[in-house]
Amino acid sequence: MKRAVEPRCPVRPEDRCSLCQPGATGPQDCGLVYLTMDDPELRALYAEQVARRRDGVSTRAQRYD
Repeated sequence: MKRAVEPRCPVRPEDRCSLCQPGATGPQDCGLVYLTMDDPELRALYAEQVARRRDGVSTRAQRYD
């Protein structure tokens, strides 16, 4: 039996896509994701967070340090 795939939010990788942007059906057509990925500085920050998560460091824990 196949399990349904829950899309993850690229802006908040710890969370599933909550369709927070009106008209979005998922990350693939979300305006916020588009703006984030289109901005070089935000995209670099996102890549850094992904690398930290891959190394086992929680990005949520770092926000409150």
